[in-house]
Amino acid sequence: MTLPFFPGRNAAFTLMLLLFIANCGAQESAPVSISKPAIEQDGSAGFEAMFSRGYTPLFNGKDLTGWRNPYPHGEAKVVDGEIHLLADEKFFLVTEKKYSDFRVSVDIHLPEGDANSGVMFRCHVDKDAKKIVYGYQAECDGSDRRWSGGLYDESRRGWIWPSTKGRSQDQFLEHEDESKAAFADPTIAGALNRNGWNRFVITCIEDRITIELNGVPTVTFRDAKDASGYIGIQHHGEDGQTYRFRNLFIKELPEFPAEDSVSLTDQAPVSVKKISDEITLVDFGKVAFGNIAMRVPQGGRGEGRVHFGEKLKDGRIDREPPGTVRYGVSQFRNGSGEIGTWIVPTPSEVRNTEQAGATRAHPPAVLTPKAWLPVMPFRWVEIENWPGEFKPEYIVRRAAFASDWNDDASSFECSDETINEIWELCKYSIKATTFAGVYVDGDRERIPYEADAYLNQLSHYTTDDNVAMAARTFDWLIENGTWPSEWAPHMVFMAHAEWMYSGDDDWLKHRYELLKAKTLMHRSGEDGLVRSAEIDRTRHDIVDWPQKERDGYVFTEINTVVNAFHIEAMQQMAEMARAIGKNEDAKAFEDRVELARASFQKTLFDEIAEIYRDGVGTDHSSIHANFFPLAFGLVPENKLSDVIAWLEKQDMQCSPYAAQYFMDGLFSNGSDKKAIDLIVADGDRSWKHMVNSGTTISWEAWDMKYKPNQDWNHAWGAAPANLLPRFVLGAQPTAAGWTTAMIRPCPGDLKFARGQVPTSCGPISIDWKNGSAFTLSLVLPDGMTAKVELPASETATGVFVDGKPVAATKTGNRWVVDDEVSGSVTIEAK
Repeated sequence: MTLPFFPGRNAAFTLMLLLFIANCGAQESAPVSISKPAIEQDGSAGFEAMFSRGYTPLFNGKDLTGWRNPYPHGEAKVVDGEIHLLADEKFFLVTEKKYSDFRVSVDIHLPEGDANSGVMFRCHVDKDAKKIVYGYQAECDGSDRRWSGGLYDESRRGWIWPSTKGRSQDQFLEHEDESKAAFADPTIAGALNRNGWNRFVITCIEDRITIELNGVPTVTFRDAKDASGYIGIQHHGEDGQTYRFRNLFIKELPEFPAEDSVSLTDQAPVSVKKISDEITLVDFGKVAFGNIAMRVPQGGRGEGRVHFGEKLKDGRIDREPPGTVRYGVSQFRNGSGEIGTWIVPTPSEVRNTEQAGATRAHPPAVLTPKAWLPVMPFRWVEIENWPGEFKPEYIVRRAAFASDWNDDASSFECSDETINEIWELCKYSIKATTFAGVYVDGDRERIPYEADAYLNQLSHYTTDDNVAMAARTFDWLIENGTWPSEWAPHMVFMAHAEWMYSGDDDWLKHRYELLKAKTLMHRSGEDGLVRSAEIDRTRHDIVDWPQKERDGYVFTEINTVVNAFHIEAMQQMAEMARAIGKNEDAKAFEDRVELARASFQKTLFDEIAEIYRDGVGTDHSSIHANFFPLAFGLVPENKLSDVIAWLEKQDMQCSPYAAQYFMDGLFSNGSDKKAIDLIVADGDRSWKHMVNSGTTISWEAWDMKYKPNQDWNHAWGAAPANLLPRFVLGAQPTAAGWTTAMIRPCPGDLKFARGQVPTSCGPISIDWKNGSAFTLSLVLPDGMTAKVELPASETATGVFVDGKPVAATKTGNRWVVDDEVSGSVTIEAK
């Protein structure tokens, strides 16, 4: 993915804020309880949630250690795990420590009557000044003005956003009308819970400041006045009033997620070849993210060079590769007089390290540990101007992989050798892209995107047996979300997938409320369907990426694909809500799903063509408008055959991202032959094409001509890493924590398949043969039971378990075994 460019230093953030407001116009038609996060009255739940997400307490709940009152007046005391401020004159309680870049979260409860408070950040303390504490403040405004969540510069420049004559400097008055309009919108004006608890979240990254109030973004502004300072909380000075604060947490930035989860592995070259008097070509066999350690040259004079590359051209590293295929060069010195081994870093790409972006809006790039020195993806190295012979033992690649990656955790083999090669390519693609400690979208930006991360997550679960990276990536993205409409519901998908894999209800409880803002419900109307404003239709509604992969999709106000994601997200929210005891929420989500599904079918299905159209107001039907509803189970039983028959006539008219859902829909609905045929199709729009190209990591797009700036190291292009275990072998969880599973092989025309699928309970071993009978040998881990469905041939009359007939029901072209199985069994349909 690539963020769109917005001109102007502050324009991007202003636009993002206004877009959020514009898209909230239909919110009142949706139940409030499930349309925005709830701030619980029990502070302990919030404390546990913040701690679970990697935050550090600023307040220990017992005493005021780490805090000070720089004023001669005002009282601060601890009452039942809260900080209470009392005074008859304004004062601030401030931290003893300064902070630079961070995300801070504070819960505030205002007293009744006249009240005003806020959170100071990057503020200053001067005991000799008339105004002892001054600097940035996130406003908590209890008055009818309703500027809570605004950005104020206490005792210095006044109001920044919103701004107002007489209380703002001229530079801020330039956006007075715009900022006041933003705070007049009901979404922001109503964000404060005047008589309850309110959660303020302030993020400072370089010169970028963002403020959220109760999950509503209120300010995103760039200002370089202060780069560090104290955190503070305010009593406004009303005599007899008590201001209450709890759950004060901070996360200092930047984070380095790879520090504790990724290791550098020394890899010897597979070949070293002298190709000229000055150049030696070193091949490491596969692309990996890393750099090299090289023996210090003992002779010679002058400078040498190390060229790193992902691509060869005419037997040499391509030094002008297309798009963002990687090439770089670093220097070394001959005859330096040093002995031992040098780490030769790769060139550093500025875009891969930007935290705020100097001129354009984007979330922070994921940084790798400084001790590593810079890394990049490369397979080949050219050593230029090395004195004498360069031997293989002179060099190793320091490749970055997840520390606990287990190559033996998973396996797959079938009767089609091309599919076996695709499996190996895709499995390695997942391993190679664990280098950053969270899932990133290749090397062009090193930024996590929700859809990319979800596809990566699915494949990580099916290829490795330690997948803490999935939950870590979720926590990163919940704080650093990106711009596409459908990417927000992917956060719900990520949480649901993690819960189904791990069965960890506590993990889910600590993140559940945050997910409410990710369903797109704030854009839905009384019919339950999401509306897309003009800016959504032209910029945010993705459908597929890159744009040319949309099969001519026509964007309208009611978009079929966006609504399919919305409904599936609500369905998963209902399931998760019920699992953690939020039964009222679950019922509200279920009712909303029922309403939206009925409207979806009535509004978007073309009864004449018997397929779904792209949206209201167009007769065009893309494959996307049909395979997304199919994958999400939105197609009614009586319409399934028509939609499937139409899709089976289509080719891969979508990107590798959307192909995940296309294949999901086909495999889940009896079209496994079509799905497998598409995976291994001739031409340049299949995984067979990737294998035949010689790449060792999957691509972002099917070919350079479909996306000239594509990454050659993009895990969303590795969907068969999860499709083959989940569908061809047929193993999927049916209960959280893999306590029960569905074993449902989808063989297509394959003659056999075997492999091992890792789960949180242990590996599942599957070995099936598809002939006159269908025979499945299955080994389940202890504590797991499974429902089994087998393909039914025309001649099969029943099902046998370990040679004995068992009760089974034939449904369509499949046999469903009535009783669950466990342990090691052999099941035959014959």
